[in-house]
Amino acid sequence: DRLDTPLVHTVHGPFNRDTKPYYAAHGHNGSVICISRAQAGMAPDPGIVDGVVYNPIDIDDWPVGYEKDEYLLWVGRFVAEKGPQRAIRVAKAVGRRLILAGVVQPRQERFFAEEIQPHLDGEQIMYIGEVGGARKQRLFADAYAFLMPIRWAEPFGMVMVEAMAGGTPVLAFPEGAAPEVVEHGVSGFLVSDEDEMAAMVSEAGRLDPLQVRRSAER
Repeated sequence: DRLDTPLVHTVHGPFNRDTKPYYAAHGHNGSVICISRAQAGMAPDPGIVDGVVYNPIDIDDWPVGYEKDEYLLWVGRFVAEKGPQRAIRVAKAVGRRLILAGVVQPRQERFFAEEIQPHLDGEQIMYIGEVGGARKQRLFADAYAFLMPIRWAEPFGMVMVEAMAGGTPVLAFPEGAAPEVVEHGVSGFLVSDEDEMAAMVSEAGRLDPLQVRRSAER
């Protein structure tokens, strides 16, 4: 409120008990942009949100996987709300390989050791660490389906768009922005729990990779 220069501020994290008081007090001092309607709906005051601009991706940079491999894919931070432990249960239920990729951040070592490590066998359940660049793109493009079993209000979820850009359907819980990102029956399916996610794995394989990619172009 001491600056004459116009300010545009993009909120990338959730509005929660830690951040809501700040935005309630200072949100009117600039133009606040949210990255999904779901995130905007959590603002302490709807009047502080000036617009919704989804996170972008350069679709042309991503190869399309027309001939899918048989593995399921999960990519993210290894925390309980992101659901890698639930992805493991889905993979075991359908008898498919699961590739887990991502970083184990400080203070999450215990979760990884107790919920993930015991299931890693190097065959059906594999952990490959953090990936990037062309290797990451190929991993997304070749996957049979991408699993997004989140149990928190994910503000956007770029990994879903990255999977779709590679023509890979997404199976997601309808939390946070997932219903805005995934077109049900077109680029994937929104499911209520692990059992329904497992039941829809075979259906995901019937979706057209090009249609999935076109959905990402939104």
